[in-house]
Amino acid sequence: MSNLGEVQHRFEWDAANFAGIYDDESSIVWRTFNRVFRKAIFVRYDVAMRESTPPDGKSFLDIGCGSGVYSNELARRGAQRVLGIDFSEPMLEIARASAAKLGVAAKTNFVSDEFLKHDFGEERFDISIAMGVFDYLEDPQPFLTKMASLTRGKVLASFPRYSLLRGTARRLRYRLTGRGDVFYYSSDKVSQLARAAGLKKHHLVPIESSGAGVVLVGDNS
Repeated sequence: MSNLGEVQHRFEWDAANFAGIYDDESSIVWRTFNRVFRKAIFVRYDVAMRESTPPDGKSFLDIGCGSGVYSNELARRGAQRVLGIDFSEPMLEIARASAAKLGVAAKTNFVSDEFLKHDFGEERFDISIAMGVFDYLEDPQPFLTKMASLTRGKVLASFPRYSLLRGTARRLRYRLTGRGDVFYYSSDKVSQLARAAGLKKHHLVPIESSGAGVVLVGDNS
């Protein structure tokens, strides 16, 4: 099985548990655990929401949207249209149910497909987002280049940075549990990818916490 195949299997098998990371209705012990040991997930969420402000009237592409946490929140905050794409149908089922519960189903569309294979036609987006996606891409350049080509405004993407302790442990854990490999990036590498993707300008927002890395904020406007 390819790395993406293994990743797909992981998110299909464990969709509910992964979606529960963001769930404020979960137990206080689980919420505390996530906020401490998965802090980077919440930091990059905050960065994405800040860089997307104001979302009013804008169109968004949420790549690897999973359970729709970003998509549905952006729609709730006033986005005109949000297209979420993911290859895990169980995740998308959660996303659609959440959209209906929040009353934003009319502004969201969740598609089951692989981003690089999907035909977007002539549609372009004000902002595209890929959080927790580049961790699993052996060849990230085509992915980022396509994101840039589909976006007339900001490109927001997270990239994990390697650390001897956490990086090694995470890679070993994924391999032993059949969840694919994980890939790490230096800041210089991320900037190199951004320039090669044709982004007009970019800067990096550091994530100094567990699962540290950077959020790329590219801009085509």
